[in-house]
Amino acid sequence: MVSDQYLQKIQDLFLYRFSQPPYFLLLIGLLISFSCVLPFILILRQLIQYWSKYHSQEAFTRWRKLQVLTPYIGTLVGVCIALASALEILGLATFASYLVALLVISVVGFLVWLQIGRILSKNLVRSYLSESKELFPQK
Repeated sequence: MVSDQYLQKIQDLFLYRFSQPPYFLLLIGLLISFSCVLPFILILRQLIQYWSKYHSQEAFTRWRKLQVLTPYIGTLVGVCIALASALEILGLATFASYLVALLVISVVGFLVWLQIGRILSKNLVRSYLSESKELFPQK
C-alpha cells in the first residue's frame, strides 16, 4: 500500500506537464545563451591574441581559465533551458525533457570543451615551433 503511493508519486513526477507550453522559457534560454556566447568569444579571442603576442604561460592561468569557463557554462545553461523547453513543447514531460536536455548538453559541452583545448594546444605547438625556427635557423 505504501509502496503503491510512492510509485504513484514517482510516476506523477515523471509525467507532470505544465498546462501551457513553455514558450517563455524557450525565449529566456535563447537569450541567456546568446548573451553568454558573446563574452565567451571575446575573452577567448583576447586570450589567444595575448598569448600569440607575448608567448607567455600567463595567458592560461587559473583566473583566465575561469574567465573563459564562466560564460561557456552560462551558454550551456541557456542552451539546456531552450532545449528542454523545446522538448516540452513537442510533448515530452517536464522532468523527462530537462533530464534529456541536461544529459545531451553535458556530453556535447564536454566534447566541445575538449575540442577547444585541442585547437588551442595545436596553435600553441605551432607557434613554439615557428618561434624556435626563427631562433635556431637550420642550415
